[in-house]
Amino acid sequence: MAQSPPQHEPAVAGGEAPARRANRRPVVQADVDALLCCYREALELAADPPPSRHTRFGPLTRLLCRTRPTWGLQRMVVEHIRGRIALIDRRYCLRLALGEDDPNDAEDRAALERFKSSLPPPRSRFWIALPVLAVITVSQVLLALLLRSRGDVATDSDGTRLPEKVIEDLTLVADLNPAHFSETLTTLLHGSPKVTALAIGILTLSVYVVWRPLVPAFQLKRVIFAMPRAINTRAARSDLGARAQRLALHDEEVALFAALGMRPPSDTAMDLWVKGALVAILAALGALMLMPPADAEAGVFFIVIALLRLAWLARAWRGRTLRGDLVTPHVGTVHG
Repeated sequence: MAQSPPQHEPAVAGGEAPARRANRRPVVQADVDALLCCYREALELAADPPPSRHTRFGPLTRLLCRTRPTWGLQRMVVEHIRGRIALIDRRYCLRLALGEDDPNDAEDRAALERFKSSLPPPRSRFWIALPVLAVITVSQVLLALLLRSRGDVATDSDGTRLPEKVIEDLTLVADLNPAHFSETLTTLLHGSPKVTALAIGILTLSVYVVWRPLVPAFQLKRVIFAMPRAINTRAARSDLGARAQRLALHDEEVALFAALGMRPPSDTAMDLWVKGALVAILAALGALMLMPPADAEAGVFFIVIALLRLAWLARAWRGRTLRGDLVTPHVGTVHG
């Protein structure tokens, strides 16, 4: 007897299978118009930032603002917006693919694309490699300054000069040449602890010197976007802080991401990483002081300062983490 053909689920409401329709999440209206308007104002604030300091004396306020460099502020704001637009656009694509979109999602995607086209083009890859080249250059300068006083630094515990090989190892470690990676790793793991501590100090200080001038601009970017704990009491009294609070851009981002069923992206912590470099520098100094000939009091002092600084950074980091009330219900269920 001929076998009957397999039975398929009956199609309903436009040809959808009941199981597929049941797996769909409720459609939530998510419009980008308000957020894009906020992004436009953020770009204007970055291009011509109002005073970010506030005092009772105008000349002092202007002086404090001038001592707070804004190098790279516009680029930071542009790249933040570009990254957020990319995330939102991908979520709209998912909603459209699953039929979980509201009627104007296609128009919102087009608006996102047009706004992204209005942004300055991304920088070339040369700018990505530039900080690495700057770190290498600064490390060589620091090493040259260190080796000028070789007689004071390169001494063993008994007062005799260390072998020339130790100086060569320190030079090799600070060279950052990829071809010497194996030798560098061997030196750090098995070489003199003093050389290792000096190398860590030199490289970390080089990173700090290169990135520290960008920290004020990064903090201003966080103020413009009204990121968590970016606007403290002093910043709130400044013109920039007041305008950023009225703009409430971060709240607008969170609202849109919640409507799209997404966990809001975490805030970057470039400034905390740069400030954390001081912890490594202080720890390296403390380790050097504890090595023979030891200066225990100075070594303990530097290590205690490093631990206190680390505790402050950890507290600041926790203040920027995602709060539970910003997670949409289904995301909280998945990640809970």
